[in-house]
Amino acid sequence: MKLRILLPLAMFVVLMFCPACFRQDKRTITVKVPQLVSADCLVHIQMGAKKVEGIEQVTGDIENKTVDVTYNAMKLGIRNIEFIIARTGFDANDTPASPQARAALPEGCR
Repeated sequence: MKLRILLPLAMFVVLMFCPACFRQDKRTITVKVPQLVSADCLVHIQMGAKKVEGIEQVTGDIENKTVDVTYNAMKLGIRNIEFIIARTGFDANDTPASPQARAALPEGCR
């Protein structure tokens, strides 16, 4: 008798909370990247960012030296994105680039 009551109740609870597992909070931030001087530099940032789950799109504005990153805020935060860009060899807002990654960049992007 108890199983007959508990099973539908358990199924109800699972169905109520299951959609929350698939929620997305899509956001776009703009990151200042002082070394963004060419399309080649942007490609390096895009290649590094596409390896990270939660980043959906990376576009750049070379004239203003900024990168717009569209991401799922349920998986990443702003600081995570800054560190991802820094690991590709570029300063990101106030986060300094990784020296090893910067040394590996093409001459024009250092």
